[in-house]
Amino acid sequence: MGHVLRWFKLEGTSFTILSDVERDFVLKEWESLISAVKSGVVLARRRVEEFSYGNHDFLVGFTDFYLGVSNHLRTSVPYFGATEVEPPPRPSVRGLAGVRTLYLSDGSYARVLIAYRYPSTLPESFLYSLFGDAWEIALIFKSLPKPRALSLVESAVKRKSVVTNSVEVIHVVEALKELGERVLRGSDLIEFYLLVIIKAHEPRVLNEVEERVKTVLKGFGVEVEAPPIQRELYEFRLCSVLVCVERTYSDVTSLKPLFFLVDEEMHDTGGVFLGFSGSGSPVMLDLWSKPNLNFVILGVTGSGKSMSAKLYLKRLRERVREVTYVGVDPESEYTKVARYVGAAPVEVSEGQELGLDPIRLLQRNYLDISQVSDVLSEIYAIPRKLQGVLRKELFVKGDVVSGIEEFVSTLRDPALRKLLEGAVAPPDVNVFRGVPPKLSGSVVFGLRGLRSKRLKILASSLISTYAYNTLLVKTHGRSVFFVDEAWLFMETPSIVGLFENLARRGRKHGVVFMYVTQRAEDLVRSPQGRTILEQSATVLLMRQEPEGRDACKKIYKLSEAEADYLTQAPVGSGILKAGRKRITIQITPTPEELEAFSTSTR
Repeated sequence: MGHVLRWFKLEGTSFTILSDVERDFVLKEWESLISAVKSGVVLARRRVEEFSYGNHDFLVGFTDFYLGVSNHLRTSVPYFGATEVEPPPRPSVRGLAGVRTLYLSDGSYARVLIAYRYPSTLPESFLYSLFGDAWEIALIFKSLPKPRALSLVESAVKRKSVVTNSVEVIHVVEALKELGERVLRGSDLIEFYLLVIIKAHEPRVLNEVEERVKTVLKGFGVEVEAPPIQRELYEFRLCSVLVCVERTYSDVTSLKPLFFLVDEEMHDTGGVFLGFSGSGSPVMLDLWSKPNLNFVILGVTGSGKSMSAKLYLKRLRERVREVTYVGVDPESEYTKVARYVGAAPVEVSEGQELGLDPIRLLQRNYLDISQVSDVLSEIYAIPRKLQGVLRKELFVKGDVVSGIEEFVSTLRDPALRKLLEGAVAPPDVNVFRGVPPKLSGSVVFGLRGLRSKRLKILASSLISTYAYNTLLVKTHGRSVFFVDEAWLFMETPSIVGLFENLARRGRKHGVVFMYVTQRAEDLVRSPQGRTILEQSATVLLMRQEPEGRDACKKIYKLSEAEADYLTQAPVGSGILKAGRKRITIQITPTPEELEAFSTSTR
């Protein structure tokens, strides 16, 4: 490798938990990366940092991934979220502490092991097994021109063919011929070197780490050794003045098992601590670092979904004091604990005037004509043939009438006026009459006092629109809008569409939309609900019934094992999908949080 490289930071991805289809997609991206770059070094580096929550202290392991390419390559790298960065800092070499040991500027000792023997087959991502012991793993690679590649393969076939007629050699020759055919069909032949760099503060510990690494790799049939050109290998140079390391070759497809951009942890910088991953590492989640700000929590009653949502809201408040919350709470579960998340509880009763007149919301540009028409049509069962009439009336009169009551009274079509009589009579008219509440900070609206499901849906849609426009879009900083028991709204597509529209508009204002619901199968039944599931960058899947299992498996392309896990997941356990990553998680409340938030003890 040359001394001058352009460096990119790469995003690791979940792998061991992925389905076969998703693994194939990741490995195809790995193959494309190597083919496109032609020459470079892929580097994984482990680091350990301290993490504390409450009275608990943890050592957390992080893995950073880098790609170094020739400085002459001026194009971008469209793989694994590559972003160009400064060269990753490394301690320099102070000197040698023996033929095979380096003494580094940070006071540690290091040793570079290089693989020199591979079996005919290897499991995918086997190098992830070294992350607990290796400081760095590096794959140095160079694509060869086709004429040279074919010449090398042909020479290897001739050399092996004259050795002996043993079964082993025959198999090797056949493999080489197949390799030549793949190169002829367009596959790249890659010259590559696999380096494992270990590091410790004492030579004795360094020797122990080396033995563990060798043992793990030997279990996969891979042999490694530490050549006496340690300084050169540490600097990714493959030759000293007198000697070079032995070359190894493979076509790019056969390099798939060497994929090691595996990140099974979630340690978002500045994220909220939720619990522990399947490997026992703390999970920190920052929703604002994801591709979009939609967060779905799915789980049957008793799975721990409400506890998870409450913990997230409380702990986010602890990290970001100025965060603003608006909650729609159909069963008034969150209003009981609103003080723990710094929100004011507002209980809505059936006779209470809310001042959320859809005509006045239209006049204030909080809703458009289509949305008002859809909500009224959904709530009052207006047939399709009259919906065009309703939109026309809204267009003509929306700016001149004082509100919904005057609007209904002036409708010319008697059938439409008859259908909207419910809007001007109790209990619905109480939702529209009066003065809307003044919102100056975080608030949770409890709707348990509204006995009718239809009335809950009506109030929820208008409260959401009003709160979003009067509070959340004016908030300078982070804010969260959350809906509990979201399944209630899935039978009313226009209301789901309204939520979807608010979520889409909210992204530019930094508003997280969090949907907490029981039944994935209910969301899947409507196009709007399916869109919410499919387009949410962050999803927490908790215990599911068989119908929900199948819906989650299809939407999120889960493996059979993952889908089965969801049907028997313990309370508080699940699968967290965020961006490129998917991990198992155990939500972990403190004893105080468990006492405050547990619905089973309230």
